[in-house]
Amino acid sequence: MITLNNRKYEVIDAHAHVWKEFKGERFGDTPVEKIGNGRVRQNGEEFQFIPPEYQDYNVHLEVLQGYMDIAGVDRAVILQNPCYGDQRDYVSNIVRKSPAKFRGFGMLDPRKIDSVSEEIDTLIQNYHCIGIKMEIPDVPFVMDAPEYDFLWRKLLENDAIAAIDLGWGNGPYDFNIDQMRNVVKRYPDLKLMLCHLGVSRLWDLEQEYPYPQLQRTLSLLEINTENLYFDIAGMPVFDHSNEYPFDRPQKILKTVKETVGMDRIMWGSDFPTVMLQCTYSQSLEYITRHCDFLTEDDFEKLLGKNARRFLFRE
Repeated sequence: MITLNNRKYEVIDAHAHVWKEFKGERFGDTPVEKIGNGRVRQNGEEFQFIPPEYQDYNVHLEVLQGYMDIAGVDRAVILQNPCYGDQRDYVSNIVRKSPAKFRGFGMLDPRKIDSVSEEIDTLIQNYHCIGIKMEIPDVPFVMDAPEYDFLWRKLLENDAIAAIDLGWGNGPYDFNIDQMRNVVKRYPDLKLMLCHLGVSRLWDLEQEYPYPQLQRTLSLLEINTENLYFDIAGMPVFDHSNEYPFDRPQKILKTVKETVGMDRIMWGSDFPTVMLQCTYSQSLEYITRHCDFLTEDDFEKLLGKNARRFLFRE
């Protein structure tokens, strides 16, 4: 719990990552090679991937829990990602031991069409997952292609959430918002979580107020009026000044409020990669200490209420 203006708020981190054994791939089948102190090599390019203190490249739950305690975060949702590798056993064990505190998503590769239906059943029914995470450029597929209709139907059948990362680059599989729109139109009952505000090319500084690509993403709420939510994990990355309290993300969040309100928006950290930009606490405090345009009702929804309803189903 945190206290703001003498009022207590439950805080749920709607988007965090932990893993037991780093074994990442990206862009279909490109390995993420460890080269020391959190740096990696990918396609010949070397860069800092996670904070350098993770020398063994493993980020265990206990570390996340410690940062949550420092920041006053009560619960968390753990998403998996191809760039860290499949962690279904580790995440399932976390959820099984602490079901009131943690929820987990599985991940799969939609291109393995012959096994996808069985995989979804297994992840939801045997691994305690509330949904499936897909980072589209890393498992590249055409979301609205007829051959993938069965995928969305299978998620509906399992009452599972599809958590979608639409991509952070300029490749052919990044930010295919029209494909996403077609899926939303076709399956209005699909529970859908767009990570990082759909990314919406917000890393591009040419995206200025009112952030036209973000507006396209938020307009999906005009179609799916009940089952579509957004997390705002990792937004400090959108501020290229790298200076807390992150003026650009504040302006983006204010635009979100002006456009659609806070009823479908959930705070998330994107731990641990966000810690290349700021501390875990700062990933929350740039909102709680500096977004004076948010009301008490906004804080309640953004920090915990929306995630409690949609992800914890309480």
